[in-house]
Amino acid sequence: MGGTLQPAGSCETIKERQAKYAYLPPGTKGYLQEKVETALKTARYIPVKLRDGSIIHRLICQAGMSVPMIAEEKLWNWLFQYKAEVSFDMTPADATSGALAPTPFLSDAKPQGSERRRSLNPFPKGATPGKLRRPDVIIVKNPEVLWPGRGNIDREGGAHVDNLLRLVEVKFPGDDWGVGQERAYQMISGDFKTRMTVIDVSDCNGELAKKIKPAPIPAPKTEDEKQRQTAPIRTVPAIPHYVWYEDWWQKAHEYGEEAEKAVAPIWDAVQRGYAYVSAETSAYLHQHAAWMFTAGQWVRDKASDTWTYVSEEGEKIYAYTSAQLKAGWDSIVRMTDMTWEVLKHIDWAQVGMTLLKGVAIAVAVVVGVVIVILLLPELIAILAALCAIIAAGVEAAAALAVALGVVIEAGADAVAALAAALGETGATGGVLTAAGG
Repeated sequence: MGGTLQPAGSCETIKERQAKYAYLPPGTKGYLQEKVETALKTARYIPVKLRDGSIIHRLICQAGMSVPMIAEEKLWNWLFQYKAEVSFDMTPADATSGALAPTPFLSDAKPQGSERRRSLNPFPKGATPGKLRRPDVIIVKNPEVLWPGRGNIDREGGAHVDNLLRLVEVKFPGDDWGVGQERAYQMISGDFKTRMTVIDVSDCNGELAKKIKPAPIPAPKTEDEKQRQTAPIRTVPAIPHYVWYEDWWQKAHEYGEEAEKAVAPIWDAVQRGYAYVSAETSAYLHQHAAWMFTAGQWVRDKASDTWTYVSEEGEKIYAYTSAQLKAGWDSIVRMTDMTWEVLKHIDWAQVGMTLLKGVAIAVAVVVGVVIVILLLPELIAILAALCAIIAAGVEAAAALAVALGVVIEAGADAVAALAAALGETGATGGVLTAAGG
């Protein structure tokens, strides 16, 4: 086995917690263990560029556990017992000293007709910095009910019944509580001695020890000293495990500039990176997003209201009308709860993508926070185009916002503030997942 789950209280270190927290509900340990073992096998160090331009490497275990869980929740049309990374608003509890329960953020989507599902946006609209929490797993009492909280009123005033059976916090090796995190999770679970479980993960087979941590890359000192940044890439063939992604996050120079597989320039306003994609992903992207494999830029034609990708040689490679981009954006919003604020913060030089069983998966960095986006394959090309257009500069982003019908609110950068607050609390990832309706 790759790793073992140890409910709080089963060994010397955890014995203290046993008196404080509950064991897992009957019949749930095997499912969670499967997801944890997958996470240990698929954990990767990924480069995350900070605001000062320096690059650090984070070992990502959480996504390997959360993404398959959310994908399964989607397959069950959200009527699923396990809900990974549900975002909670702590404001009601903080304002009433815990008299009111923290409230889950909900989507506008109603997959079952009348009841809204939980939001999939790791930076949900309306969240306040310092008041947003995202536990690893919520196990619900009744999977036929979409509400994942214990309170009886949602943020919009809708009525609900307590459906929270257990809050589960998974601590991978090296994880610790962030500032205020433990207390917040106790408030979410309510009677935490019976409704909260803390799990420590033991890396029994040394899976994490096999991961080599790259050296940090310092911030460029001057404009002239800036070197080309390396974007996430994918190995060929894919890893021979039942995992949800290919082996991204290697360095381009490890494969050489003569790599036979497709090389995709991924642009932002300052630098480019290269991405080597698997045969399946390459074939799909060549058909639906051929512009990614040619150096160039997106140009807007105001007269025809069209966005065209033009190569460095002046050849028109691909084009979208504003109406097509808006239709695609509306679908992305409906399926993932993404907002313009999140979209504009995606670092296009740090995006990896792949295809798996009819699902397109993108891993992106948003203000230093790693998020995973699950979409229908036909929407991944639209998402890529939107990110690349925004990366072209302020003018292009402003024109795109108008084309998409986005109302830009004045004021502080909410996503950046939320990301900074999440960093202080120990949260470093999130998942945006296609809901399919």
